[in-house]
Amino acid sequence: MTAFTVPARAEGEPLPDRLMLRLGGYSVNDAEQLVRLDANNAPVGAYIDFAETLGGETSTNVIRLDGRYRFDDRHALGFAWYTLKFDGHRVLQTDISWGDVDFATGTTVDSKIEFDVYKINYQYSLYNKPEVELGALVGLHVMGTSIGINAVGISQARTESLTAPLPVWGLFARYNFTPRLMTYFNYQFFFVNYDDRVKGGLQDFLLGLEYRATRTLGLGAAFNRFGINLEAKEDAATLFYDSSWTGLMLYGSLYF
Repeated sequence: MTAFTVPARAEGEPLPDRLMLRLGGYSVNDAEQLVRLDANNAPVGAYIDFAETLGGETSTNVIRLDGRYRFDDRHALGFAWYTLKFDGHRVLQTDISWGDVDFATGTTVDSKIEFDVYKINYQYSLYNKPEVELGALVGLHVMGTSIGINAVGISQARTESLTAPLPVWGLFARYNFTPRLMTYFNYQFFFVNYDDRVKGGLQDFLLGLEYRATRTLGLGAAFNRFGINLEAKEDAATLFYDSSWTGLMLYGSLYF
């Protein structure tokens, strides 16, 4: 959520808009997550539904930080950071394989999926007027992922970690109903196949509404729809991850 601004004017006086910092509570809901970890020297396994098979959470609440620095009316640098964590706990109703570790029916397992998300992108405004802004962006979506399954009370556990700097492209737009009230959207995506070691796709859509309560303080809400599918091959194992969720963010923005 890094590409949109209130226009640099208000009732007869410019509003500060060089630097924007946005901090809010980000609520993720309806997360659907399929995972698979295949040992490269073993038969191909089956996908595991994190919620249904492992009793995993489908919602979580986190703090999210976004920002943007404008060099001028055309050029800007955007960034974002947040961390997501989903926990699971269940007595298995079926045998599962996770990499080179097998978990039998009836085993009580704890599981977790964690993400550290860092975004940075260059933004170019193709059209920028007080009422309307349209532009394009290019950047990196860096996603540190950790997925683990642990059998409670016995020494059976396996955690797989991966950090993937994924290139993204996107479009953004802003429309001001008044000098202080705006709506905006941001759409980012990537499709990658790098040397058959990392391949997949991502789509990240955001729609928001913000009101500039004072010259430097904005209050807003945004809806987010996120989806990713990823296959990452390492020396010992190949991780497959397929997920989507919706999110709502309530936030405050500071402008300088």
